[in-house]
Formats: sequence, structure tokens, C-alpha cells
Amino acid sequence: MAQRKEYKVINIAGKLAKGFLRSPLTPVLGAFLLLMGYLALSIMPREEDPQIAISGGAVIVALPGASPKEIENVIVKPLERKLREVRGIEHIYGMAMDNVGIVNVMYYIGENREDSNLKLYDKVMQNMDQMPKGTMQPLIKPFDIDIDIPILTVAFYPKPGSTIDDVGLFDLVRNVQQQINAVDNVAKTTLKGARKAQYNIEVDMGKLSAYHLSMGQIMKAVQSVAVDVPDVKGRTRDNKLVIFGVKNAIDTVKDVESVIVAQYMGSPIYLRDVATVTNGIDIQNFQTAEILLKNDVNGTLGKKTNQITLTVAKRAGTNAVFVAEDVVKVLKEHKKIFDDAGVGYLITRNYGTRANKAVNELMHHLMITIVIIALMLVVALGWRESLIVTFTVPAILAITLFVAWMSGHTMNRITLFA
Repeated sequence: MAQRKEYKVINIAGKLAKGFLRSPLTPVLGAFLLLMGYLALSIMPREEDPQIAISGGAVIVALPGASPKEIENVIVKPLERKLREVRGIEHIYGMAMDNVGIVNVMYYIGENREDSNLKLYDKVMQNMDQMPKGTMQPLIKPFDIDIDIPILTVAFYPKPGSTIDDVGLFDLVRNVQQQINAVDNVAKTTLKGARKAQYNIEVDMGKLSAYHLSMGQIMKAVQSVAVDVPDVKGRTRDNKLVIFGVKNAIDTVKDVESVIVAQYMGSPIYLRDVATVTNGIDIQNFQTAEILLKNDVNGTLGKKTNQITLTVAKRAGTNAVFVAEDVVKVLKEHKKIFDDAGVGYLITRNYGTRANKAVNELMHHLMITIVIIALMLVVALGWRESLIVTFTVPAILAITLFVAWMSGHTMNRITLFA
């Protein structure tokens, strides 16, 4: 029987290796490391883009009737000086225009977003007494890059031969948007290219001048009936509650035309006397979206069609794969409604699918690499030595994934590259 060759241990690494070679717990530890890596790979959130810890916000202050120069001197510059007292601010950008001033604030990378927004709000509110008389309540709008980048975009369009109009398409997509907003971990949804229904009033300037009226009078008259009258509540002697409800006065084009804008020589002047009222879409909205589909039969491009794009953004630190799958599930549940209305939809971006594909492709190539390494080492070193070296590759990756998961990282194209 051949005697086993004893190796002389000369350093700490050798003693450590000798201990693991003779220990019965070594296979258990190896299996535990692989299990930790598999657990981290399954649970760690997957997304296309990495999370960017950039904080900031915009402070919008309105002063009606002020010129840009006045806004700069009494709003923007004093506000910039006060905001520089906040610790952690890297850049401040001010902007002055008619009636309003805007100050944008950017914090250093790595600053806590919630703390930064709170410090910005506190500093503005603490100095409200130094604002000039007539200044309106400031609007503080935080920047959140994580929820400004959508992970899923869906284009809704009328199918060929469909009778649905732009307003009907908007109403249908808006109802779906409400359902998607209720999906877990959905942070924000927006509509691009939507055309809302509204009454368009085209004023005849000649008739307006003949009746000695101004555009301000027309706007004031229309705005006075463009909102719901609030309910009036009161209690009777018997402690019974009485509610008086007044319905919105505008329901049809005729209602808009019948609005009294002024009086002239004892006679009322109606809106129809000085303007033309039509029921349509918001014609002053110049933001439109179109889609160009390819014909399935001969592959030629069809006609351009108006479409509405729904964008969906997820909350920071959540799994883009699960969020995208839940949103797609909602779309499939509404497929019959879309078909009945003659509306089709096309998913134009799905970062959840791309992130999941990237991770799965990495694991696939890793397995191929491990097999190739094992075959090469078996020939060069023998099966026992090659087994130890081959196990090292997935073990190191498993430890790396587990540590990344415990430290709050996500699987994205940056971490995959690393």
C-alpha cells in the first residue's frame, strides 16, 4: 500500500488549508455558502439602472404683479442666501420670471433624501416672515431621480377601423392608470400625448370691442361657473342635518354659451354673442404622441396614429421584475375591454424583463465557465485538485452576492458588470 505523502506546513495559509482538508464540516460549509448565494440571487431586487442617491428640490415662490427684476431682487437672491446656510448643499440655481421665482437646490451625492428635503422645507418656512407683502405660499418640490425613470412604458392606440376618438381613448387609459396606481411598489404613473376633453371658446375680438368688453371679463365669467358650488350644511331645531347640493352649471355646449358675461344698456350679454363654443379636446396642448405600426402581412409601415403612452416607475429598492409582471397582469385583465373598444396596446419598454434576462444570462454563462474550468483542470491537476479549484468560483460569487444583498444593493447593469 502506497504511503500518503505528507506536506510540510510553513505558513498560516497552509495551516488553514490543512484544517479544512481534514475537517468533516468542510462539505457542510461549502453547501451553506452556495445556499446563501442562491438565496441572495433569488431575493435581491433586480433592475436595469442602479439607484442614484442624488437629492435636491425646487422652491417655487409666486409674487403676482412683480417683474422679473423685482422677483430677482426680493425673492430669488434673498432665498439663495438663506439656502446656502443649509449644510450639504452643493449647487444652487435661481431663475426669475414674471410673477414667479424658482430656486433649484442640489445636494452632495450620498446625502439622505428624506433629511435633505426636510432641511430644505424647514429653512424656507423659517424665513417666510422676510418675504415681501403679497407673496404666496411657497411650493417646495423635491427631486427624486429613482421614480422619474420609468421601468415600463405602454403605448395605447386605436386599432384600424376603430371608432374611438381621442377623448374616449384618454378616458379608457386613465381608468387603467388608476388600476395600475394601486399595484404594490408602483411609485408614479404618467400619461404622455393625452388629449383631454374640454370646451374651447374662440372669442371674436371685433364683437368684444363692439360691446366694450375685455378678455378679463370673459375669463372671470367662465371661471365663476367652471367649479362645483360647495355644499351648504346646517342643523335644524330638531338637530337634523340638511344638505343643499348645487350641480355644476356646465354640462353641455349650450350651457357654456348661455353664460352671462356682462350687461349692455340693460340687456344681458351672453357668451354666444361674442364667442364660438365647441366641444373638443385641449387644442392648446401641443404635446402629442404618434405610433407607426408595421403591417403583419407584407411588413410595410402603416399610417401614423395618435397614441397615449403610459409610463410606470417603481419605488426605490424594489424588484423591477415583480413590479413589471404585476403591471402586465393588470393589462391582460383589461384586454377584453380594450378589444371591445377597438384599442390596442404595445409594451415599448420593460426594464423588468431586461434585468431578469441579464441576470439569468450571467448565471448561464457562469455555469458554462465552471464546466470548462473543471474539464481543463482535471487534465492538468487531477480530479481532486480540480474539484477544489472549481468549487472556488461559485463559492466566491455566492459570498459576494450575499454581502451585496445584506448591504442593500440591487442587481443592475453596474453590479453585473462588476
